[in-house]
Amino acid sequence: MIERYSVRANVDDLVSSFQVGNVIDCDVTRFNIAPTQSVSIVMNDRLGERTLQDARWGLFPFWAKDSVNADCERLSEKPFFERMLRRQRCVVPCSGFFGWQQHGQEREPRAMHIVVPSQRLFGVAGFFDAWKNYQGQEVRAFTMITASSSGALSGWQPRVPIVLDEEGLEDWLNPRIHDFRSLRKHLDPLESYQLRAYPVTNAVGNEAYESPDCIQEIMPDFA
Repeated sequence: MIERYSVRANVDDLVSSFQVGNVIDCDVTRFNIAPTQSVSIVMNDRLGERTLQDARWGLFPFWAKDSVNADCERLSEKPFFERMLRRQRCVVPCSGFFGWQQHGQEREPRAMHIVVPSQRLFGVAGFFDAWKNYQGQEVRAFTMITASSSGALSGWQPRVPIVLDEEGLEDWLNPRIHDFRSLRKHLDPLESYQLRAYPVTNAVGNEAYESPDCIQEIMPDFA
């Protein structure tokens, strides 16, 4: 499961990278995003315009298995995803995600930051849901789509988020596409050689910890 990720971007980066037409809410650089926290996602509004909106990471109910990550291989088996596949797709801006790897004689698994070296900022496929709260305000929540990892990475990080290429991003956010068969081709995970993992501070395990050193490479003693 992906339970932490980072975003290194300002508003201009997000608008340019994802061709956003309307900025409603926008969080900038975050170093340690955890479930239930509010972040910015790219989505279409009711008029089909691409917007930046705040949303909580984790669909309701939060404890449900698919609230934080949606299993790509089983999307077609989940009836409650059918509505989201048709009209509630979103893209989650991301610069890297975290996993944990056991190294040598270290007592605890080491936090690892996993990035796409060729892309400082990339888009992860996701779904969102929206509803009115008791005050009549619209609130949103999202989940990111993940798939099984491959190669050496699969030995300690079983899941990776679905990173969309340029064509995939355009189709995923195209409000005129409703057929999952037209989108399935974009949901293949990156191969392990396209990713780079490096050790970082284990403080990222604390969801309240937010600091640049969350993504700073360290040289721990793996002996």
